[in-house]
Amino acid sequence: MAEVVSPGRLVLDSGGVSALATGDLRANRLFRRAVRKGYVVVIPTPVLAEVYSGRATDASMDRVVKDVEFLIPTSVSVARRAGELRSRSGVRDVVDAIVVAEASVVPDSIVLTSDASDIRSLIDATGERRLACIGV
Repeated sequence: MAEVVSPGRLVLDSGGVSALATGDLRANRLFRRAVRKGYVVVIPTPVLAEVYSGRATDASMDRVVKDVEFLIPTSVSVARRAGELRSRSGVRDVVDAIVVAEASVVPDSIVLTSDASDIRSLIDATGERRLACIGV
């Protein structure tokens, strides 16, 4: 039997999680399309610190988290890569750098974000041509 190979990852940053949680139509269409095409949907766990607030809105974030295939703890190698990307790109946001470093682990990954400018700068700093970001 042939092994099914994922085309890549859909990595959600806090803006991507928030857009899905609030029912953003474009974000939800992109999410469903990625799942249909076989992308593995992931959230690096530091993103959760940005989306959770201890308020009632956390319930909508929980629904998104439940729909995601993997929550990825940050490894030392990804943290190191994120630091390098921050240095090269000039982007100061640590969590955005972790998101892109995590995306760069798997070729053909896409980051779903509300901060496309910073994410694109970080992607450029990877030197990878097979990473993309979609702004919502």
